Amino acid sequence: MLSPYRVLDLTDARAELGPLILAGLGADVIKVEPPGGSASRREPPLDAALPAGLQSSRFHALNRGKRSVVLDLTGSAGRADFSRLVGSAAFLFENAAPGAMAARGLGFEALRTISPRLVYVAVTPFGQDGPYAHHLATDLTLAAMGGMMALNGDADRRPVRITVPQTWHHAADRRRR
Repeated sequence: MLSPYRVLDLTDARAELGPLILAGLGADVIKVEPPGGSASRREPPLDAALPAGLQSSRFHALNRGKRSVVLDLTGSAGRADFSRLVGSAAFLFENAAPGAMAARGLGFEALRTISPRLVYVAVTPFGQDGPYAHHLATDLTLAAMGGMMALNGDADRRPVRITVPQTWHHAADRRRR
């Protein structure tokens, strides 16, 4: 269904679900990893029988169907290679801190000069700007501020935390521009 489209995935474990969904629909998803690999490659649970970098069951679950490329986006050669990838991409997913990509010259405004039709998805807890943009965002605070905790437990007691950390997954499956 989405085979004509290329997706660049610059996310970590918190937002890898969005690009995974597009890979499952047939998009060509390229996970852009820093030197040393994505931090999500080291997320538990780990299978010690597998080679380093391939031990994370969570990484396998959220990155199946994706290709991988290692690029040093701090260096000129890596940025040039990345720019070429952006020129061939329809979508880009990232979940860096608000303003971090723009500060590196890789934000939406900069990348749309390379690819004007690029759909740039920034998965952040409270947006890129505004009063809460840099607010502390743990799974617990996101569940509380998003209202999910109000749906759990008894009305005469404190709110109950949802089971496993999942608020980032709720955000990662929303497609926005």
